[in-house]
Amino acid sequence: MFLFHLILTFFLHVMNGVYATILAWVQSPNHGKMGTFTLLASSNFIGLIFYVSLQLFHVRKEPNKISKLFIFYHLKGYPRSAWILTFFTAIVWVLANFSTVYSFRYASHPSVIQGLSLLMPFMVFFISKVFKISKKLPRFIIPAFFISVGGCLMMILGVNKSQDNNQVPNTNNTAAITLAILFDIFAAFFFSFQQKICRTYKIRAEVLLILIKQMYIPSTLALSFILKEDWGVFKNLGVEGWMFMLYITIGIMCLSRLGQTKMVIEIGAALYSSVQAVRLPSTMISDYFVLKANPHWPLQYIGAIISFITISLFLGYQAYLERKTKKNNKNKRAVFDPSTSSFIEETEEEIAMTNLLENEDPNFPNEDLDDEIDNNEMKKIEIKIEDVKEIEDEMEEIEENKTKTEEVKENQTQNEN
Repeated sequence: MFLFHLILTFFLHVMNGVYATILAWVQSPNHGKMGTFTLLASSNFIGLIFYVSLQLFHVRKEPNKISKLFIFYHLKGYPRSAWILTFFTAIVWVLANFSTVYSFRYASHPSVIQGLSLLMPFMVFFISKVFKISKKLPRFIIPAFFISVGGCLMMILGVNKSQDNNQVPNTNNTAAITLAILFDIFAAFFFSFQQKICRTYKIRAEVLLILIKQMYIPSTLALSFILKEDWGVFKNLGVEGWMFMLYITIGIMCLSRLGQTKMVIEIGAALYSSVQAVRLPSTMISDYFVLKANPHWPLQYIGAIISFITISLFLGYQAYLERKTKKNNKNKRAVFDPSTSSFIEETEEEIAMTNLLENEDPNFPNEDLDDEIDNNEMKKIEIKIEDVKEIEDEMEEIEENKTKTEEVKENQTQNEN
């Protein structure tokens, strides 16, 4: 099963690599000719329907099904800071998507933008450290970051040297690179705070995605009409264009995003990210076949290889450390400690006590607890506790008998005197 999850993870990253090229094709004046916000509004509308259906299925047997589609229901009772953080995180992700889609619109070689987007995991670590979401930076992050940046710079220089620009009008590599860097920053903020929101406030990832889609569609529709983008392009897309639109809406916005969420749960975020660098070669290959954008300068190849190897090794090492930690701490679980706003690890004995308190006291605050111990383990622990109680009762009887014996001896001694 683990091998299947790993293969599926690899496939999801390849899909996202090809997605970069298709974004460029759909927005290209030579091909799709679609406005950026028209593309975002239409594709995310399908995504919203998909995630709403998914959430309704998840809560189908629960009351207030419709209310649970809105973030207000899930944040009810939380402090104002929780509301601000959640909406700020959603806005940041909307800005991140605007940045990345526009960057592919202006790029002559989408693979360069893909290479820059692979720097995002480094930014997540840096921002998590600055905002104290994580305690320390991973080992080797500084050299890995600068080597990867060096590889990206070589790719950029290679594009400038080639003087190719893919013969596409309205390309602006400077604007594309700037937007790609903004995406790295916005996305890093999103992923750093998403982790805190989902764990601290117990909000499902699907609910946060629904909030993002609910903010996304009105804003993109408004911007599309303000910029007077042509919605008539759908009539002229042709078979190839519609295939690419289906790939974006169904393949990426629905299936890929859902698969990403599930794979992170199954194999962990570090292992999922460890093969993320495969997006770069998949974008380069799809650039060649779809856009005919073939790198003409060796620097592009060298830079891509350096970035690919460095990012793969660094993220692979993080995945190895995560699996090693999980193996060593298999009898522990992470619990949110509100006094320190951080996660601490409970031992098996502490887990048992926590669950007992939950079961015996209905007012025990369970919102800060993580996964409950399974029923079989609970039964074993209850049996152990019963055994302990029996031993304690026997010890009390022995103490009572001992006390009585001493009293009898004292009485006998007094009578003899």
